[in-house]
Amino acid sequence: MKVADLQIRHNQLNIKPDRLSFGKSQPARQQKTGDKAVEKSFSDILNRKISENQDLKFSAHAIKRLQDRQISVSKTDLTRLLEGVKKVDGKGANSSLILVDDMAYIVSVKNKIVVTALDKSATLGNVFTNIDSVAIV
Repeated sequence: MKVADLQIRHNQLNIKPDRLSFGKSQPARQQKTGDKAVEKSFSDILNRKISENQDLKFSAHAIKRLQDRQISVSKTDLTRLLEGVKKVDGKGANSSLILVDDMAYIVSVKNKIVVTALDKSATLGNVFTNIDSVAIV
């Protein structure tokens, strides 16, 4: 017997035809919540992950700045800010200054994180560095 024959036989697997199944997909995972079993399919999980990735997050620094400056951000402001992030992301930006009415936000576009937030009085006389784009929404 040759060495090549031994190597070939060593890598062979015995397959039993009665244990094979064709055309059957594995059932979706089920997770019990209370009395109901919630079915989690791949598409459900994928859609949830995509929607999580579309949300905008605020860094601890940005939250502190909003609190210190007593700035409230409405739902429409957040929607407009997210629209601005999507626009600059479509242009390939990495870090952007996004202006929404009298507010300025520095956003890490790739991570979808608001790094800092400034109101109109805080933006006057400031120089913004390390940004590659500006969006006015």
